[in-house]
Amino acid sequence: MAHRNAVLAAATMGGVLVTLDISVVNVALKALQQSFDVQVSALQWVVNIYTLPYAALLLSAGTLADRVGVRKLFIAAFGLFSLSSVACGFAPSFGVLLAARASQGIGAALLMPCALALLQRSFPGGGDRAKALGLFSGASSLAIAAGPLLGGALIAQVGWRSIFLINLPLGALGIWLTQRHAPVDRGTGNRKFHILSQILVVVSLSCIVGAVTEVGRLGWQDSWVVGGLLLGLFLLVVFFTIDSRAAEPLVPLALLGDRMFASATIVGVLLAFAFYGLIFTYSLFLQSAQHLSPLATGIAFLPMTGLIGVANIASGRSTARFGARTVMLSGLVIAVVGCLSLITVGQGSVLTVTAPLFAMAGCGIAFAVPAMMETAFSGHVVALEGTAAGVLNAMRQTGAAFGVALMGSTLDGVADPALVHALHKALMLAVLALLGAAAAATLARPQRDRYN
Repeated sequence: MAHRNAVLAAATMGGVLVTLDISVVNVALKALQQSFDVQVSALQWVVNIYTLPYAALLLSAGTLADRVGVRKLFIAAFGLFSLSSVACGFAPSFGVLLAARASQGIGAALLMPCALALLQRSFPGGGDRAKALGLFSGASSLAIAAGPLLGGALIAQVGWRSIFLINLPLGALGIWLTQRHAPVDRGTGNRKFHILSQILVVVSLSCIVGAVTEVGRLGWQDSWVVGGLLLGLFLLVVFFTIDSRAAEPLVPLALLGDRMFASATIVGVLLAFAFYGLIFTYSLFLQSAQHLSPLATGIAFLPMTGLIGVANIASGRSTARFGARTVMLSGLVIAVVGCLSLITVGQGSVLTVTAPLFAMAGCGIAFAVPAMMETAFSGHVVALEGTAAGVLNAMRQTGAAFGVALMGSTLDGVADPALVHALHKALMLAVLALLGAAAAATLARPQRDRYN
């Protein structure tokens, strides 16, 4: 039992590191802007250059773990993430920071499937596995909730570099626990790793997200923006053409043909678009328009982040009683009302007004997420559930990157008092995404068995 608990601790640390570095960086945006003298479009890359490799490599990280061994890859991923965090903390220039963040994203993509695989092997089934997965998910949710406040406190007391350096002791402890307690396994070596397909996914998404990121600065008609969009879409078509002919495709067409999974994936992408885009723009608004400190910004996030876990739990119970589609639509309605209410926010609005409205929007999204995941796996994807999980999570992270890119572009090059209007435009983009998610949710109806 002690060995299993140690493995659970190591896996949980991996999940915490990955999710913490998604949420903690948002309160550091203003400090990074002042330190490196960069525009908002550059700040978007601090978030997205982590998210993109994380999203793309999730598609085949599980395959790589099977080839080289879960334990070995988990230790290597911990090392890569920890060293990359140190590089972020000591980055002498903005370019070095971005390169280190990209390396973090690669480490994150390798950490998550290995962490889950270790839990599956250490807790073979029954109530023990459910409890272990519950603790793992709960710790990851807590990291998301605590990230802004922890980041704000560290920045206020030590500086922005500290938010990356705190990963080193956690990573070192995770490596020690894994080496000492995780079961030794050998890679099978018989699953093909799709190098070309992975390169195509990374480059195509980078081109599209990069083009959207620069829209605020250059405009939609700029040749670099148009060229980036066209090249990204072309490479995406090439990827699907090659992948569809592979014996073990990264994205099986059978998944996309399942209405429940496809509908839920669209909902998941749009929820992530709205949620992460809102966090990015709201954080910049609080620090740039309302001139709050990073610590005060972290405190402003508390009502929302503190209630996310409650919303998740309530969603699970409500889904069992009322059905996933009803719960998804209910959460989306709450989120839309919250976003529309935030349009009343101005430069002089007090946190006692804005924070609850922001919490309403975020918790509405959080309420819809578990129901979305239940929908994704309630169709006919049992034989492909491992691949389906990778595709769903990769698509959600991609949606997050697009949300930060497009909604963040509304604030690029904007100064007081126009920041308020820019925030309102970002909120309307979130509303449109949530309405699109509602439309997709209505299509989530069971269909006849096709390939089980």
